[in-house]
Amino acid sequence: MLLVLWLLALLPALAYALRPRDGAVLAPARLAVIRAALLLGAFAIAVVEAASVGHALTPATVLAAWIGATAAIAAAVVVRCVRDVDGGRGQSLDVLKEELRSRRGATRRTWRRTKRAAAAAPAWQWALGCVVAILAISAAVLAIASSPNNFDSQTYHLPRIEHWVQNASVAVYPTGIHRQVDLGPGAEYLLAHLRLLSGGDSAYNLLQYLAGVGAVLAASRITAQLGGGPTAQLATVFVLATTPEVLLQATSTQVDLVAAAWVAALATVVLDEFTRPGDADGSALRAAAPAPDALYLGLALGLIAVTKTTGLLAAAPLLLIWGIGRLVRDGHRRRPCLCGRSPGRCSRADASRAWTSRGRTVLASLAVIALGFAVAGPFLWRMQEAFGSPLGPPMLRESIGVQTADPRLLLVNALRIAQTGLDTPLFFLSDATAGAINGLANLLGVDVNDPRITFGTSQFPVPAWYPDEDRAAFPLTGLASLAGLVWFAVKGPRLRRAYAAALAVAFIGVACTVSWQPWVNRLVVFLIVLAAPAAGLLAAAMVKGVARTVGDKRRRRAAVALIAVVASLASVAGLLTVAYGYPRRLTGAWSVFSLTDMEERFVRRLEWLPQYEAAADAVAATGPETVGIVQGNDSWEYPWWILLPEGTEIVALESVVPGQDPPEPDSVDAIVCAEDLDQCADLVPEGWEFTDLGTVGYAIPGGGG
Repeated sequence: MLLVLWLLALLPALAYALRPRDGAVLAPARLAVIRAALLLGAFAIAVVEAASVGHALTPATVLAAWIGATAAIAAAVVVRCVRDVDGGRGQSLDVLKEELRSRRGATRRTWRRTKRAAAAAPAWQWALGCVVAILAISAAVLAIASSPNNFDSQTYHLPRIEHWVQNASVAVYPTGIHRQVDLGPGAEYLLAHLRLLSGGDSAYNLLQYLAGVGAVLAASRITAQLGGGPTAQLATVFVLATTPEVLLQATSTQVDLVAAAWVAALATVVLDEFTRPGDADGSALRAAAPAPDALYLGLALGLIAVTKTTGLLAAAPLLLIWGIGRLVRDGHRRRPCLCGRSPGRCSRADASRAWTSRGRTVLASLAVIALGFAVAGPFLWRMQEAFGSPLGPPMLRESIGVQTADPRLLLVNALRIAQTGLDTPLFFLSDATAGAINGLANLLGVDVNDPRITFGTSQFPVPAWYPDEDRAAFPLTGLASLAGLVWFAVKGPRLRRAYAAALAVAFIGVACTVSWQPWVNRLVVFLIVLAAPAAGLLAAAMVKGVARTVGDKRRRRAAVALIAVVASLASVAGLLTVAYGYPRRLTGAWSVFSLTDMEERFVRRLEWLPQYEAAADAVAATGPETVGIVQGNDSWEYPWWILLPEGTEIVALESVVPGQDPPEPDSVDAIVCAEDLDQCADLVPEGWEFTDLGTVGYAIPGGGG
């Protein structure tokens, strides 16, 4: 916890150093936190990549890097303090003291105003705030008290970190699970720092928790940028805080919330271009904006690309809006030169300034792309070298990606994704919508489960309403956000319409590139985070409309009832999620407080625990230095890293990575297997004894099994 507190302390410190000057942007404190998170995230990835070049990814290297970062941030804080206190040069000590007293007085006045505003807030706002606080505390308890037990984390998220630590490098290594080397490793890079500094995985869940906090923070700022006041921002926070998938991910070692946080960070920086206060036409401040904006947009783009590439489907239209917006405004900046003169008499200097402004925008756009490549480039280069494509091996693209351009199949894919996300425990409604999609597919002459738009052998539909971290639907959040986006499109200002259009393009991009799968809901968490401000703004508009409605009592009652019902259902959904969610819950027979550490880790496959333990104990008794593993593409590898003696080298005896040949079976001291037992038995060297425990097996030399 001291380690986590140390790293967490750097975020507000750096945020203070980066805080924009008052009046420069909306919600400057939140923007400062987002900027600090982007810089620290990029720094952490750069450290991992740089240390890996010389196979120096070790605790000492990482510790030295963070000590250096701490010193640099401390220096930046001192510089900012001096700049804030001593706005002018050569002030006397008495003047500086008076300045400090003045600032303390302003802080006290601001605090008093905040307290008065909070005391005057309506009871329903306090109720929403209490629900959010209860859910945030409950999720924090789950994140801290739970051991990592996400299914994919057992297969590839966490084993890849152990291989990196063992190899002191993130270079591609032999493995039978291709996802350990070809899926974006951005979130695991951040976890690798915790692993190297703490020596364990006890703090792993906090990454997604903090990412969830960051995503909510960015979403609330987006709401403000789109014209929402405190009520709309509170509604946005409430909507996200009660979304089951967000709560479940916030206590997990998945990576979807990390990706969503980076996407939301990019979105809020993009909107600064259109919402930055300034002079009459905003030209003075906007003209100075490209450089810092480009820096943070580039970092956000790179962090998205290296964490989860689906986030780029939202980043692309948002960045396009930013670029077009800047170019349009660059053209408008020529107007001052026409004041009192005809266009034909505009001086060459005036025209030159206009072209210079456009040039800065073009250079800023190129800088965004270059920075994005700088962050994600090393990983993409490794994929190019290993698989001949920066996108990884064909098996990855073919299994996850859509393999057709048929508009009929793409329409069916989009409808299936929407139906799964909006699934409810009202079975008649779920059956009706699924039946309608099946009927439409038949009418169009296509198979609703066509393998070109379906992951593996999955069959549509699947029940997704239950609060399971891999499947949990979000009907309330989804419908409220969809209604808000439609409202944006129909009667919103231009910026809201552009934002809604960007999200529509992003969803279409998902439908055209991502095959439907039973766990598709967690793959679109970034869209939910981006769409939540629309729900918050719509809710605030309805509340405002209720307050203005005087004569039409029936309309007023209907609006109040709708708001109350949705808020109540959302609160219940959120509370039930933290209480009974799967695979981490606060209460019941499977509570994190009623299970042992190993039972928590195996809660999804508890029947495997005794087999893993028996195999690990038998192998450990032989005192091995190197253990070979044999497993299928979806087997659990991470338990071996937990159960086998510390310091044991673990290597894969099968490899699907071109050019990465696995070691020979007779070069290891023991072999453990998971699921693929027939293949494992074939690899056992002569004279060894193989023991089949059911799902798990092991082999050791000279008998003793």
